[in-house]
Amino acid sequence: MKKFIPLAAIACSASALAHETLTTTVLFDREIVQILNKHCVICHDEGGPSFPLETYEQTFLQRRAIRADAIARHMPPWAAVPGYGLFANDNSLTLRETQFIVSWVEGLAPRNSGTVFANVAGDASRPKEVGAHADFGHWRLGSPDLTRPLPANTIEPQSANQVKRVAIDVGLTADRRIRAVEYMPGDRRVVRAVFFTVQETGQWLGSWTPWYGFMSLPKGTAYRLPAGAHIVAEIHYRGAKERLVDRGTLGLFFADPSSSVVVSDLTLEAHGEVPAGAASQRFHSETRMANDTYVLALRPDVSPGARSIEVSARKPDGGTEVLLFAKDFPVDWPSPYILKTPVAIPRGSQLSVTAYYGNSGGAAQPGGFHLTISGYRNAGPRK
Repeated sequence: MKKFIPLAAIACSASALAHETLTTTVLFDREIVQILNKHCVICHDEGGPSFPLETYEQTFLQRRAIRADAIARHMPPWAAVPGYGLFANDNSLTLRETQFIVSWVEGLAPRNSGTVFANVAGDASRPKEVGAHADFGHWRLGSPDLTRPLPANTIEPQSANQVKRVAIDVGLTADRRIRAVEYMPGDRRVVRAVFFTVQETGQWLGSWTPWYGFMSLPKGTAYRLPAGAHIVAEIHYRGAKERLVDRGTLGLFFADPSSSVVVSDLTLEAHGEVPAGAASQRFHSETRMANDTYVLALRPDVSPGARSIEVSARKPDGGTEVLLFAKDFPVDWPSPYILKTPVAIPRGSQLSVTAYYGNSGGAAQPGGFHLTISGYRNAGPRK
């Protein structure tokens, strides 16, 4: 629900601020707008799933909520804890960016160094007003080799959050190798995430989130897409304020089959009940790696109530590498964790996954996880 603030209240606030002394050098037109461009307007724009934060006025009115969410790590939504793995799709704020936001809000949220710029018609000498802007409507990886529209989904007014699955006939008459997958949603206001898998093999191909809309494999690696394959799209929708029709487009980028190492999946899972009142219910699964493997990405699927999940590899030399440690999952914003560079796990390593759940309710609840690990064996990416 939108909040309407009387003009008189804004005028009074501006008058009060005029008699106070700025205590920060952080400016909207300099530091804050860069943070908005990098982390926020991908969702917080006029055509996105949340209230806009494109102008100084819009951001000023939401400044205290922004500060609180940044400190609590509620926004941007990202569950991975810093220091455990480096991820290409990490959209979390750095410590410095959080400090900028706190300093700006607590220092009376100045716009610039003293001059309020206005975009006055006919006056070319005045610079345009500074604001955040997200660039949508084009393929980030260039033109795909093949595009396929998804079947349309209708989201009714006041509908609850929901997940819909649709299958796409790719139309291949022969096996192909895929080096990248990209997606463009039809209506960004209601799409939270999309996950793509091959119906015939179960292979995970990639995902879309508002802040990272593609999956691009390292050079020399590729997915195998069999002839006659169908791609299943699992689309996570948020509730709509009005009746909307979403019909996104999937883009596929082909690879040379003669020079590609095939990427495949490894899955680990554990399921059960979380007793009523449980503070820390543990779920665990592990496996020993039969081959040298390079890990590319991890997709944990957890239930509400998950407190944390850790994915680690204990190597034959006794060392342990934590691939992912995540907590406080934003269940409305599911996301994969795509590693910046492939992580080598030698043969004989013990790969383990441990998740903890809590349940403050009066009845038992389902718990556990299904973890998909995407990677390839033996050879590294080709230069």
